[in-house]
Amino acid sequence: MTDVPIPESRGLQAERTDLSWSRTALAFAVNGSLLLLRQHMSGPTWLHIAGACLAVILLIFTLVMSHRRRRVLVKRPLPMPLADPIALTLLACGTSLLGLTTLVMLIA
Repeated sequence: MTDVPIPESRGLQAERTDLSWSRTALAFAVNGSLLLLRQHMSGPTWLHIAGACLAVILLIFTLVMSHRRRRVLVKRPLPMPLADPIALTLLACGTSLLGLTTLVMLIA
């Protein structure tokens, strides 16, 4: 990651994006909780447990990324890029996998 400064802008785009990290973490927490609550009478299946574990892993990963982003936002001028592309790719893949897991459980 290179530290090329971003030109100063008057908007609060970076700060709003930081808030979206918090909303994403909250969504993972709610999704994991709902996966555990939606179980059959015989108890949770391996898919319920796997989905909830994936949600917890994504929640922790998102909180760590949010904390790193807050540290970057303190710097002026802002470095470019603000977020690690590899971390964003991992988060996108994990989110897709969690969505697919949730969809499979809803259909089954």
